[in-house]
Parts: sequence; C-alpha cells; structure tokens
Amino acid sequence: MKKTWIPSSLDPSLSKYMALLASIEQGVAEGTLRPGDKLPSNREISEFFGVTVATVSRAMGEAARRGLVEGRVGSGTFIRETRTAANATDTIDLSLNTLPAAVVADVLQGAMGKLAPDALHDSLFSYHSYLPSAAHRQVAAGWIGAAGQWPDPDSLLCTTGVHQGLLASFRALLKPGDRAVCEALTYTGIKRIAEYSNVQLIGARCDEDGVVPEAVEEALERSGARVVILTPTMHNPTTATLSLERRLALAAILRKHDAMLIEDGVNVPLANDGLPLLATLVPERTFYLTGFSKCVASGFRLGYAVVPPAYVGPFHEALVSTQWIGPGFYLALAESMLTDGSAQRCIERHRNEARERLARIRPALPGMREPNTAGYHVWVPAASGMRVDDFCTQALQAGVRLSPGSHFAIAGGSAPAGYRVSIGTVASGAELGAAAARLASVTGELPRAIGTLI
Repeated sequence: MKKTWIPSSLDPSLSKYMALLASIEQGVAEGTLRPGDKLPSNREISEFFGVTVATVSRAMGEAARRGLVEGRVGSGTFIRETRTAANATDTIDLSLNTLPAAVVADVLQGAMGKLAPDALHDSLFSYHSYLPSAAHRQVAAGWIGAAGQWPDPDSLLCTTGVHQGLLASFRALLKPGDRAVCEALTYTGIKRIAEYSNVQLIGARCDEDGVVPEAVEEALERSGARVVILTPTMHNPTTATLSLERRLALAAILRKHDAMLIEDGVNVPLANDGLPLLATLVPERTFYLTGFSKCVASGFRLGYAVVPPAYVGPFHEALVSTQWIGPGFYLALAESMLTDGSAQRCIERHRNEARERLARIRPALPGMREPNTAGYHVWVPAASGMRVDDFCTQALQAGVRLSPGSHFAIAGGSAPAGYRVSIGTVASGAELGAAAARLASVTGELPRAIGTLI
C-alpha cells in the first residue's frame, strides 16, 4: 500500500466515500499515483480507513465514472492510462440525460430563419424581463394548460431553464437550515441546489410506481418540513409516473399539512401522459416548472414557472438575484415556435425517436423498467444482492458510461438499487446500437429483477 497516497485521515467535511475519492484525485494530481499503478484491494483500503467495503466500492465506482481508475478482471483496480486524442472517443457516454440535437435540427433552423433580423438582434442584445409580454403569456399558458383553462397567464413567469426555476423556488420558499421532502431518489440538480442553499433534503420512500404518499406524509410529520419537491411525470431517474390515485392523495396531504409543492414538470410535454398535474389539483400551493430542454433541445434554455399570486413577487426577486436579465432570445424563438406549431413538431419527432431508441436498447438491458410514457432515459432496477457501482465500473471497462443510483440518492436514505441509462445522449441510433452490444457483454454476468427501488 502506497503511503504516499494514503492520507493519515479522511477529510471530515466530506462523506466517507467522497473523502476516499478525493484522496485518489489528489494522488493523481500530485503524481504520487501514476497511470498503470495498482491500488490496494477494496478490503485493504476499508481496513486502513475503518470504513465498510461497500463505502470503498462506491468510491471506486465514482472514480471509474470520472475516468480515474479502471478495473481489470482477475487483476484488481488500476490508475487509468491517460487517454490520447486518438482514443478519447472510445467511451460511449449514456450518463447525461440529453436530447439528440439532429432529430430536430432542420425545424430549429427553419424557426430561426423566421425571426426578422431586427427582432433577432433585439432579442439577443437588449435587456429583457422575466415577465413576458401579455401575448406571450397567453400563448405559453395555452401550451402548458389543459385546453387553455390553466394556468392563469398573470401567474406565469419565464426562467432561463427549469434549473433556474428550481433554484428560485428554493430561494422563495426555503431559508438556510430548513428541510424539504423529496423522492428518495431525485434529480442531481435538486441535490446540488439543496446543498448550495443549505437546505436538508428528506427522502420519502418510493416503489416501482413512484413516491408513496404515506411516506411523504410520514416525512413531513417526522421532519417538520413544509415544502415538498416532486417529479410526478417520467421521474428522473426511475421513469415512474404517479397514478391519478396517488396524485389525489398527495394533494390531500399537502393541504392537511399546509405544505407547499415544487413540481418539476420538465418531462411533461414529451411524456404526454394525460394525467392532471399536481399543480391543477392544488394550484394555491404549487410552484409548477416546465420548459423546452427535455422536449425540443437540451440547449433551449427557456422555462416557465406558474406560481401562486402571493409568491409572484418573491419568486421574481429570486430569479433576478440569480441572473439579472431574462432569456430574451429564447422568448422570441419560443413564441414563434408555439404559434406556428414547430414546437409541437419537435415534440412529436422526439417522441418517435425515443420509442425507436428504447426498442434498440431493450434487448441489452434485461429487467429494464418499461416506461409508460415517452422519454430519453430508462431505469434498470437491480436484485437486492447486485453491487450497482461495481456493475457500472464493469460497463465503463466495456466502453459505456452509466449513472448508478447512488448519484441520485438522498443522504441518509436506503441504498439505491439500480442504474439509469440515458438513450438520447448519443447522436444516432447506430451509436446506441454499439453501446447496446457492449452492454450485452456485461449484463449477462449479473442477475437483476424488477422490484422495490428503495
């Protein structure tokens, strides 16, 4: 064991697995760990630090995901050789949940061509508010709502993407030190925002049908939290879509406990599940967020927020505090595309493409959870004995980068059992087919079964 790498103690400000990861990163940066060096076994490292082997496995899995180490069957774990320009594209990355740009490139190009040069110049370089024009709010409300009956256009603001909307919602509803309830597995951006805002997330138990309403209520009662953050449609990472029964139960729980809801509806336009939004069931206590990054193009940084009238002012202040100028160019482009139907054409193309890609990847992922709505990510639950981080390390060795459930888990919750595969990241179906072939060589080695997620 290399004493030049192993520190005398772990960084107490980090979780144990992150402290182990940091020690590897530091060793590589300082040159005390060089490409090709063999690391001690996971058991040796666990005994040295006094942590569990599972903690070490999790750290090694993350180190592999970051390209720091690689496992060699029968030999151990080694510091990864530096990649050259010639082989830098060997790994197929299925870890980023993005949309394939080429599917709608011609539609977007046509939409750009319809913007008059003067209007294009103004939208790009002038100051713009987060309060869209009355005409734009009317068009956007019709796109978001059911038959134009919801939402009230006066309660609609724009955001520079849904992520900014989430950040502003945290600032408007939560103070440093507060607690908020969310799914036990949640979007990593929500975890980052909570850490940045010094808000503690309390994970509510999920099953294969999504978050369990009774678990949300129990978490509210136990923690004293008064804010809930949920993704009811095409949940990231599990793809679960809440039934009408669960949505009604959650609405009743929110009212009973006088709790506010942040509803992440970024996947709603593409999913088209036909179910009522939670925001339509409890509009007086819901911040509803949606946008174009998961239905038109990942770089289309325009979102919409519908908030209760009493919160319009605080939410707007939170937006301005994060970024002074609103997304003028995307507002102009979105209004044109919503009006002439090109936004809907993009959505239909992506629905068809997502279905085709799902069919292509399905044979390589036995046990994959079958999403009941359209989307560009899938979830593969694991059998209780499966070591997901180790599996993702093996997949990376085979040339495919995945997202283990540990990336989405709320601290202090039960260990996640599964991994996410993002099928929109690659440019073409052919490249996805190559990834499927590589995964097929790995998936046969480990059992998996659909079951409880947490």
